[in-house]
Amino acid sequence: MTEQPDTSILFDVFALSQAVGRLLATAMRDGPLTPSEYAVYSAVFELEAASPTQLAARLGMRLTTFMDQLRLLEARGHARRIDHPTDGRSYRVVLTAAGRDAHRTANRRFEDAARAFRANLPDGEAAAKAGLLAVRTAADAAMSRLAGNPSPRRLAGRAG
Repeated sequence: MTEQPDTSILFDVFALSQAVGRLLATAMRDGPLTPSEYAVYSAVFELEAASPTQLAARLGMRLTTFMDQLRLLEARGHARRIDHPTDGRSYRVVLTAAGRDAHRTANRRFEDAARAFRANLPDGEAAAKAGLLAVRTAADAAMSRLAGNPSPRRLAGRAG
């Protein structure tokens, strides 16, 4: 292995995203969904019935980007909107039977990639997930700060 240059963690996360994207694209190339579509279907499937705002947050997407994806799912007949039980202005998104079938078929290919990936994690999946959660938390906090929303820690420092 050649020596890697010392790069920023943001560069490393970007490169990681590209490598995982290539892995999933290879594993899912002949399936019914692309890796990014599979992620959207998975969020809808896992949350069962969630608002677009909840789904966008789960996926780390802008709401407008999620809405573009939702229109695609609906056009395919893979998702539908149902009434929100407590907010008459909102709705929740669920997969249709056809959407669940597409997700299930794509999941087989995704799981092949996931098994191969997990087998190569030197410290196991739990340790990797803990590190990724820390990276995601840092990214969300940095984004909030750059967007002008002070973190709770910064607010506490002003209270005195």
